[in-house]
Amino acid sequence: MEAVYILCSFLLFSCMGTKSESNIQNEALVFLNKKEYKCSANKSDIPNIVIDSISSLNKEVFKIGDSNDTKKISFSDMRLLTEDGKDVYEYKRKLHFVLVSDTACLLVYTEGGVGTHDVVDYLKYKGEYKHVRYTTTDVLSDTVKLGIFLRNNPTPVK
Repeated sequence: MEAVYILCSFLLFSCMGTKSESNIQNEALVFLNKKEYKCSANKSDIPNIVIDSISSLNKEVFKIGDSNDTKKISFSDMRLLTEDGKDVYEYKRKLHFVLVSDTACLLVYTEGGVGTHDVVDYLKYKGEYKHVRYTTTDVLSDTVKLGIFLRNNPTPVK
């Protein structure tokens, strides 16, 4: 009989843990599903507060190219310089798209370096400030792929 109580207790507690984990809201996914944003593939539509916040977090100026800058983008760690000492390639990030609302922004881009990967930065900048970052080797080139990724990966990078 004790074995039955122990088994029931174990099942009860394991179910409670799953329920509380599912209650944790994935704010980026909630933002994406509301569809109350402007979608753009142009880097000029990224709000300055987002650029400043990511620059502060990365401890370097956040520079990103878009489809108009393909000749200025290199995902390699190798630095090539022109004759006057300037970088041949200006960007190591390429924007897939940005979703912007009055209160938040979701930015999706490919970043180079050791292993090219996609990055999702969700920033809430009105009301309570929040920044959530996801990284993946998946290519998240549209909102459908992003939605699938966020549903399958509710836990952001620490």
